[in-house]
Amino acid sequence: MQTAADERRQGPAREPSCRADQGEPSVDNGIARDRGRPGRQGDDRGLQRLPARVAALILLSALGALLTAAVLETQAGATAYIIGESHWSKAQQRAVHGLYRYASHAQPADLAEARAALRIPLGDRDGRLALERDPVDLAAARAGFLQGNNAPDDIGRLIWMYRVLADAPYFRDSVRLWREAEVELQHLVTLADALEAEQARGALDPASIEAYQRQLMVIDARVRPKELAFSRSLADGANFMRRVLLALSALVVVVLCAYALYVVRSTLRRVRETESEFRMAFHQSMVGMLKLDRDGRLTQANEALAQILSRPLPELRGLGLADVLHADDLPRDTAGGIDWDRVCEPGERRFLRPGGDVRWVRWTASVVDARTGCGEGVFVLAEDVSEAHELACEIAHQASHDELTGLINRREIARRLGSALGSARGCRRRHTLCFIDLDQFKLVNDTCGHEAGDRFLCQFAQRLAAQLRRDDWVGRLGGDEFAVLLHDTTLEEAETAMARIHAALGEDAFRWNGRMFGLNCSIGVAEINDDAVDVDWLLRAADAACYVAKEEGRNRIRCYRDSDPSLSRRRRELEWVAHTQLAIAEQRLLLYAQRIVPLAGEGRLQYEVLVRLRDREGEVHAPGVFLPAMERYGQGMAVDRFVVDAVCGFLSRHPGHLAQVELCHVNVSAQSIADPAFLEHVGLLLDRHPGVATRLCFEITETAVIANLDDACRFIDAMRARGCRIALDDFGSGLSSFAYLKRLPVDILKIDGAFIRDLARGESDLALVRSMSQMGQALGKVTVAEWVESEAVLAQLSEVGIGYAQGYAVHVPCPIGELVVDESVDAVPAGALAEPA
Repeated sequence: MQTAADERRQGPAREPSCRADQGEPSVDNGIARDRGRPGRQGDDRGLQRLPARVAALILLSALGALLTAAVLETQAGATAYIIGESHWSKAQQRAVHGLYRYASHAQPADLAEARAALRIPLGDRDGRLALERDPVDLAAARAGFLQGNNAPDDIGRLIWMYRVLADAPYFRDSVRLWREAEVELQHLVTLADALEAEQARGALDPASIEAYQRQLMVIDARVRPKELAFSRSLADGANFMRRVLLALSALVVVVLCAYALYVVRSTLRRVRETESEFRMAFHQSMVGMLKLDRDGRLTQANEALAQILSRPLPELRGLGLADVLHADDLPRDTAGGIDWDRVCEPGERRFLRPGGDVRWVRWTASVVDARTGCGEGVFVLAEDVSEAHELACEIAHQASHDELTGLINRREIARRLGSALGSARGCRRRHTLCFIDLDQFKLVNDTCGHEAGDRFLCQFAQRLAAQLRRDDWVGRLGGDEFAVLLHDTTLEEAETAMARIHAALGEDAFRWNGRMFGLNCSIGVAEINDDAVDVDWLLRAADAACYVAKEEGRNRIRCYRDSDPSLSRRRRELEWVAHTQLAIAEQRLLLYAQRIVPLAGEGRLQYEVLVRLRDREGEVHAPGVFLPAMERYGQGMAVDRFVVDAVCGFLSRHPGHLAQVELCHVNVSAQSIADPAFLEHVGLLLDRHPGVATRLCFEITETAVIANLDDACRFIDAMRARGCRIALDDFGSGLSSFAYLKRLPVDILKIDGAFIRDLARGESDLALVRSMSQMGQALGKVTVAEWVESEAVLAQLSEVGIGYAQGYAVHVPCPIGELVVDESVDAVPAGALAEPA
């Protein structure tokens, strides 16, 4: 390999010319001189101006060609005018001779010949006059010059030359002579008319004939000098223009040659300077650079490449590509040689160091075409990206693994389940997915803290992974939920295997600060076969089986089978949750209303808002079908939030109806009461709809209040502060003590319908309802009886002092729009009534 010292000994004159052509870098004594040159910025600007200079060369060349064309066109135009003058002169002479004979013999043929000859100069005159009009009449000019017997190919030149050079030296004199000759031409026309008139009156006497013939000779004598002067003037003008244009052409050629030499010299100078700077950059660059010949040997390299390879720079000379590149990254062709097409493909490759270490580089290669016989080579840029590659691998690992346990995460689980599902479908193999949920994780977190909870998860993950086969895997879905895949295992085999694993985990325990917790878990098992729909379906199926295992007492295994009634019920509930969520998104929830009427006297309009679900086939479903499933899976607040939005929007858009309403009851679930976000949402909603709050009554079930007493008090206080009323729904269903009523500032007690429905059949229910009525009166609460379905029950309720009644005996639920007086509103989709949150 040629070193810098070798090149300095050779001198600049010994440097192979092919290096400059091929772009092959080398080192010479000019490197030090090139460092930090102040003219670098100016050179860059000069190279940037190179396209403009080339454009100037092109413009000068075009100008020279244009001048040459102008010379030729001017010469051709002058020639065309001279030829036209010849036609004009001959026609004038024929006209004079014809009129001369006509004066003597009065032959009509002579007069016709004279007039035909006069048409030629008259046509030229018409053409000139058309060009002198404003605007120019090109069509008339062409017609006139054609009448003047000019060649059609010369018409364009005649017009162009007259329009451009009419006022130029020489040609200006020619035009003047042309106009003077036309005056004599007009005399000939007048003389012809006079002769024709005289001959028509009778034969001319000899004296008159002689007089006419003498006038003709005088006109001819005056025209002849003007014709000759016209031709000489045109010839002199053409010669003058030719000399001027030739001089300009010569000047342009001289300027063009001088400017071309300047551009070439400055460009070559900058190319040499750029080449020198490139050589310096080659050896000082932080990116590895190398040159390969077609045998794969390194013919040139820089210091950065030597550092990447951890080899001295002189040692690189003569090494083959196979000596520095990983064998898996060196493509070979069918004959065993280097596949240069694939070598030149960009990408990442591995370099080998002498100790066996691997360095990743970003590889960019291009073929260098030699034009001076030095051979064809390949120039390579190799940027060390080992650290970036390690970081990318780490990021990829983090993206697919759980940070706490080191197991694969939910995304990677879904990807692997997709692969397993594909193999089960294509190869008719069977695998099994196991959904595992820890039973005591919340207890560990709540009693020992989150650090103990993290240790508990890690220990469980380690113990679980230790029980699996080599091809099986475990991942963390999130929280205390894990997923296990058993390869090539049927549902029955998986149940046996998970029973073994479950027993092994049960024998172990987690210890923390003297306390011990068992590694108990509930497991749901689902088979991956041709019946599996997709990854989401698999996860839902295994989760459903795990849920049933928890419901049955935890710490057990359940397998997902379509015939299992518990799983079928859970599956139906999940389907209703999905249907309801979709109905909310598609605005297919309907608002209904059932009136609440006073048992004594007439009262203002009061009703409870009910909700119905209309499926995509148009069938309307009662709330008992879908609401329990929504509340069971923590989605009750979605319905509550949507209905509250809809009711507030409806009341705001019907101010007349709002003025008639005393109270509009809206149910709120226990999940909504416990969530501060719901309280904040309702507050903002009431701010956007002023005047609605005083007409709203929120109904909260007694069991929800008892289970979330602090949250209930917070919600009740906030709503009452805004003017809303609060009703305690299903009062009596959770009755164990009335002490909580002291803390709850509710306005209305709605007695549970279970006491009202059979009121007429037994004394016990009547006694309980009477006591509730008396308690309500004592506390100053309004009492409402639900599920009133007969007139007999109405009479009994009135007897025991109940204030209001609600039920089918009073009013059958109807679309809320039907309660609006003098307005036609059908069953309104909740989404259509609600304003955007």
